[in-house]
Amino acid sequence: MGSSWRIVSCFFSSIRFVYVKMVQINVWNISGHFRFLLQNRTAKKLAVICMLLTGIYYTFFYHHSAHHDLPYQDLSEKYNCSSIAHMDKIGIKRNKSVCVKFAGGLGNQMFAFCFGYTIARKKNMHLVLTREHILTQYFKLVPYHWRDYDLNAGICGCFPLIKDKGFDCGYDKKLEHLPSDKDLSFLGFFQSWRYWKNYENELRQILQFQDNILHEAKSQFHNILSKHKNDQGLTTIGVHIRRFERYDTDEFGKNNAPKEYIINAMDYFRNLYKKCLFLIFSIKMKWTKKNIPQTDDTFLVEGNSAPVDLAMLTLTNHTIMTVGTFGWMAGWMTQGKTVYYKHPATPGSEFSKLYSNYSDHFYPGWIPME
Repeated sequence: MGSSWRIVSCFFSSIRFVYVKMVQINVWNISGHFRFLLQNRTAKKLAVICMLLTGIYYTFFYHHSAHHDLPYQDLSEKYNCSSIAHMDKIGIKRNKSVCVKFAGGLGNQMFAFCFGYTIARKKNMHLVLTREHILTQYFKLVPYHWRDYDLNAGICGCFPLIKDKGFDCGYDKKLEHLPSDKDLSFLGFFQSWRYWKNYENELRQILQFQDNILHEAKSQFHNILSKHKNDQGLTTIGVHIRRFERYDTDEFGKNNAPKEYIINAMDYFRNLYKKCLFLIFSIKMKWTKKNIPQTDDTFLVEGNSAPVDLAMLTLTNHTIMTVGTFGWMAGWMTQGKTVYYKHPATPGSEFSKLYSNYSDHFYPGWIPME
């Protein structure tokens, strides 16, 4: 009975597949001298017969050869919502899946991965991630609690959507008590260390840079240090300067850290250590060169890709960040002292509403300054 039902289900799925494809190629509105054929009743009957025959082919040949011998547990092929629902209906066991929306720059993507990985890890689920995702190109992500899916199949659109309720940079404890027997899809940024506080060491081990990126970062880092080889006991501090565009500051309420903050943070480390070397990173070097004094203990790092810059930042002893997730991740991965700008958002602005509490976003023990 189960086998018969599966064949019937596959048959109607195939008919639907062929119909959708015919609609996509506009077969019902073919222009030119073939249009009159479809205005003929006999021609329409022939089109329906073609659909039925194609459906039979897909049912007994394509569906059988493509899916029958593969374990559903792998789920590495293209599945649509109906096939997932069918698997669950007939009782085929599979690990449920977690989807997160990967958006924005590298720092945002890493936050999304840490959140999604932890949810999947806690509940013995699978994080949906493609082999072509940029994080798999930058880091040695071993498929332990994530799987290589084809997102073009729209698999994440099949799952119930959970939004972050506006706290992109905050924490919602209700998300800690989600069911593990249902597929989940998350929309938002979920940028709080609290979600993955018990899995930090595991995440740091997972987020190991690819060899080519780490090699380039170490090569540049050692070349810079070679110019200070006579400085015994040198302490290196990575400085990441993020500058927002006018719309982000005037309309949305993101605050650019002023030059006074950066200089104060550098002086903090100068007073703490006898010999410092500040490696300064920014995509706004024109502003940086104009506003940050160039002294013997500073070095401007230019011309790298984002992952190489991040890898170099993690090679330093300590971190000065301004505002943004890229600098946040640099501080978290470095595990030294991290200084951050204490006024990231204009009070009452749209950006300020994304924080449930600053302590939910900024890591414990980090040093706020202005």
